[in-house]
Amino acid sequence: MNYQELQEAKQTFRLHALEKEYKPLFKAREDFVRRFSPLKISSMKIDDYVQGKQSKTSFCYILERTLRMLGNIGGQPSSKFGIWYSPSEVRYKYDPRFGDDYKDAFQTIKSSISKLLVAGKRHDYEDIIANPLNALIKGKILSVYYPDGYLNIFSREHLDYYLRTLDLDTAELMKQNVLYKRDALLAFKDSDKDMKKWSIDMFAVFLHSHYPKSPAKADELAVKSKDEELEFPTLKDVSFVDLRLANGKQTTTSKIHSATPSPDYEKEARKYKKLGDRGEYIVMQAEAKRLIKELSITEAKAKKLIKWVSRESDAYGFDIRSVNKDKTPRYIEVKATQREVGDLDFYYTENEYETAKKYGKDYYIYVVYEILTPYPKVWIIKNPFEDGEGVKMRPVKYKVQLSTLKE
Repeated sequence: MNYQELQEAKQTFRLHALEKEYKPLFKAREDFVRRFSPLKISSMKIDDYVQGKQSKTSFCYILERTLRMLGNIGGQPSSKFGIWYSPSEVRYKYDPRFGDDYKDAFQTIKSSISKLLVAGKRHDYEDIIANPLNALIKGKILSVYYPDGYLNIFSREHLDYYLRTLDLDTAELMKQNVLYKRDALLAFKDSDKDMKKWSIDMFAVFLHSHYPKSPAKADELAVKSKDEELEFPTLKDVSFVDLRLANGKQTTTSKIHSATPSPDYEKEARKYKKLGDRGEYIVMQAEAKRLIKELSITEAKAKKLIKWVSRESDAYGFDIRSVNKDKTPRYIEVKATQREVGDLDFYYTENEYETAKKYGKDYYIYVVYEILTPYPKVWIIKNPFEDGEGVKMRPVKYKVQLSTLKE
């Protein structure tokens, strides 16, 4: 995830203006829930439910069409509702899973909706998953009746894209039901100091239209720059590697040739920021893994001991604060690369260097190799600047101050 882009997107998000624009939709949702309350669903007539009879007040029409901006369930035929009316055949059609005729099917569907609302109120995911209604329909009903509890994004493709972009795509989560994927996105929302104040509706609008936006279509991806469309695979495992630093004489530096074309600095900055953020995310997972093993604690306790401080400010001079085996603080600077395990060169700021000297033995560099793979590798280096062996530094930038005299 590009954390800087996320912050910029939040700052430009027209939250209050959008809340006003969506007020008529919120009112339409409230009217729908009153008209089709849990108590009234059991006595609902078939024509109050189905699409196909040109009615704009039926349960299915309002759910799919009127409330479309509160979660899109289009793209599938009317059969997703279990029963529908076919004008061309002048008859009700139904999914035989729900009954032997359309009347039996309709009774089963009404019962399924009622049971879904009961399970949704309890957040009984086992019953929700077992409910025979179409997954899109279940998701839309839950988000309409319980807008403060269920995210109104239903496409698995979109959910997976958002999870990958926001670095939430653990291998375990990506295998789970969409209910748990929506919950992971809501947990991310509530962990953010700004977004936790937003309604779920506005969070969904933000994801869909502001950041990271809907995933590009295949034909759009084909014409875009590879660097701009840098995407990371789902992280399946992180392992540690044990390397040794060579002495200073064996370390080499690269030479810049004058014939090299001038790079696109803004584009490069975006790319390396995204790589850097991904590297820090990987280290957060790796560090939890280390603490679980060294301290014999649960994953939940391990994560409480780790803080991603670079998300708060660059002034710290390091990226992640954790603890050593003896519970003393550990200050971690993360460097990431697409390369395989081996030699590495990277840029270091003056602030980072001063921080390394300040924290001494409690300062570490975590190098993340093969960052574009599902199985990146992390090399933990104890502060290499204390003795300097295997490290060669050379100045590549200078700060220039120009003093002027008034005439």
